Amino acid sequence: MELVVLKKNILIVGGSSGLGLDLARHYVREGHGVCLTGRHDPGLSGARYVELDIDADGAHLNRGIDQLLENFPVVNTLIYSAGFCQRATIDGLSTADITQMVNVGLVAPMLLVQRLKNHLDTPLKVMLITSSSQYTARETEPVYCATKAGLGMFGACLALDRKVGKVLVAAPSGMKSPFWRHSDNDVSEMLETQWVAARIVELSSGAFKYKFAKILRNPQGIVVEECLDDALQPIECQ
Repeated sequence: MELVVLKKNILIVGGSSGLGLDLARHYVREGHGVCLTGRHDPGLSGARYVELDIDADGAHLNRGIDQLLENFPVVNTLIYSAGFCQRATIDGLSTADITQMVNVGLVAPMLLVQRLKNHLDTPLKVMLITSSSQYTARETEPVYCATKAGLGMFGACLALDRKVGKVLVAAPSGMKSPFWRHSDNDVSEMLETQWVAARIVELSSGAFKYKFAKILRNPQGIVVEECLDDALQPIECQ
């Protein structure tokens, strides 16, 4: 018997490059409706691009979400893959740096879920992409680490909401992507975004209510830290 895959409308925030773009390519190939936002239009055939300023304050961001929903009114799955990091000790960061990191890392995904949840007759599926900074303290990433840890906890809280569907929190280690463009980090041994995208697709499949997984690079592999069923009971799942 041939497996029938139900087609969904998928919104990918942070989809103009790197991991988000590779996820968009996968879902377009699968025949899903894909809308992506990002710093620029990547020109991905089969996907729709909509501008959304996630750096903006709450009022401007809400207006941006309204415009997005006019262009892509039904979203079954939200994939939040955006990230922004300025590196310095806390006293070396400007107020603008801190505000921008918090808006991108926490305010934007929270407002998106708040608004999208009320636009569906079925539970919204949420996939939040954090990083190893979610669980690794770093002296020059105090705000970035805090936002990634907060985003992970946000996902865990959403899983307790019966009106939210499956929640995946995936924390990849460093990846070869434009994220590092203006840094002096050596990316040669970092993860390929295509490989990470494939692992995230695998992690998101199957029956579960909540899953938190680390995607490691040395050695490469997946560690599922927590997986819960609809009754929020631990289950084995990969």
